Amino acid sequence: MVSATSSFLSLAALNALAVPSSGLQLQLGPLLSTAVHACQRGCTEIRNVQTVRENNDGNLAKIELKDVSDPRSALTEADEAAHRAILGSLVAEWGDELRIVGEEDDDDESMKLLNDMIFEPLDRDRFVDDIGETADIDSSRVTIFVDPLDGTREFVEGRLENCQVLVGIAIDGEAAAGVIGMPFPDGTLQTEPTIVYGLDGMGTGVVGSFLTRGPYPLERNIDGVKYPRPHHATGDSTTEVMEACRRGAIEGIGGSNVIYGGAGNKILAAALGEVGCSIQHAVGGAWDLCAPEAILKAMGGTMTDLFGEEIEIYRDDAPSNCNKRGYLATPSGMDAAYHKRLAGWMLAQPEVQKYRQEIQNM
Repeated sequence: MVSATSSFLSLAALNALAVPSSGLQLQLGPLLSTAVHACQRGCTEIRNVQTVRENNDGNLAKIELKDVSDPRSALTEADEAAHRAILGSLVAEWGDELRIVGEEDDDDESMKLLNDMIFEPLDRDRFVDDIGETADIDSSRVTIFVDPLDGTREFVEGRLENCQVLVGIAIDGEAAAGVIGMPFPDGTLQTEPTIVYGLDGMGTGVVGSFLTRGPYPLERNIDGVKYPRPHHATGDSTTEVMEACRRGAIEGIGGSNVIYGGAGNKILAAALGEVGCSIQHAVGGAWDLCAPEAILKAMGGTMTDLFGEEIEIYRDDAPSNCNKRGYLATPSGMDAAYHKRLAGWMLAQPEVQKYRQEIQNM
């Protein structure tokens, strides 16, 4: 793993915090190893759906909108298949004592199918030489957050390079480790998946196809006249709060806005140094953030909510509407003062102040 500094718990700190318990005891190395393997299985399922789609004139067998007014709420057979593969594998490996929260947990049909499925064991030994043995961590302190297909809207629209599989590991309400799977690294089925993993305090690594992104802008954003740097990555939302965030970032540090699909994809862009920051005013849930935040921190980056405050969404006692607080992610090399100033420039916008007040009043 590539070495990186981090503000979160080092392995020594994790060892020191470990406390005896009669519940399921976990070690980070085997747990992260199984998360990588489960993520690979999720990527395979998504690619299988895409293969059938391309053989069916580009048509998907199922597209449902969980919110009829929001195309980002799309649900496809790819989401369902990846969800079953990842959750089923992890539950079969670790049992019911390990808490797993998935974006598609409300899909009753998929959950029923899981009861009749059999899963091959996951690989626990990928990091035996890198991480080694650490003190046991009680499973009550751990939550796995799974987004089986981050960027479903992009998948439906055929913008496959934006799609990711996210498996994050939170300990004591903090993003500690994560796996990001890219089923279509080059936007096609021609290249095998790329899996990026990270453990905060240890570093990051890659499994599968070579990672060809970073630390430079994507090819579509390389024109420095059209897209002067630094780049601020956002989605295509035209809400007043996002328009204000873009304006505040550009007024504060210059540069230009570039569009990225998928929360994980935007945060990974910051982690890899493709952009100077990534901004989003709301997310679906903790499954959107845990894996990419852990990898960002493992690479030396910083992430807060949109207002520059601590990410609290992974905690059992998280304040209500945490998902509406979004995130601000900045890459390694940008110090804490830069991140704080950037958050301040955005918060100085009246529309952002209004949005923050609305969340507090909910």
